[in-house]
Amino acid sequence: MNRPPLIMRIRVRNNNTKFGFWIPLFLIFPIVAVLVIALAPLALLAALIVLPFGYARTVLCAPALFSVFCAMRGLEVDIVKGDRDESVLVMVK
Repeated sequence: MNRPPLIMRIRVRNNNTKFGFWIPLFLIFPIVAVLVIALAPLALLAALIVLPFGYARTVLCAPALFSVFCAMRGLEVDIVKGDRDESVLVMVK
């Protein structure tokens, strides 16, 4: 089973300033879990309504979205603007 990422770190560098911060994603998981449990009956009802049209798999895509979120572990995005020596680094660990 894939584990979801726990922390997102963001670093911003400029000629004048340099700062960074981290966002604890593990604190967001309980809130998201409560929302998923609360909205699950509505999602099932919506899937039953669109079942004759063939869109039930689209409505019930939460497991696929969770897999994509878990695959973000180790992602690093480094954005550099060359002529001004500015950079933004986003790391998901």
